[in-house]
Amino acid sequence: MESSILSINPHSNAKTACSAHGTAAACTPLIADVVLRDAGSDHVEWAVCARWLRENSDATAWLSKHPDAAARLGPV
Repeated sequence: MESSILSINPHSNAKTACSAHGTAAACTPLIADVVLRDAGSDHVEWAVCARWLRENSDATAWLSKHPDAAARLGPV
């Protein structure tokens, strides 16, 4: 299912495991909350680690187009 990123903000929700890698990966700290839209929902919220932000091409493209949001995250 194709999705599009609507926003990326510093992590502030109650999720404690990386939505991309799962609990077993022990990705800590979580640094961002990503809001996505896909064919099934207009609002899907993920909590993600720095590795996901660095390795996900959609996330890196979105952050390059939104430098203010990227700055709020600090170094990734």
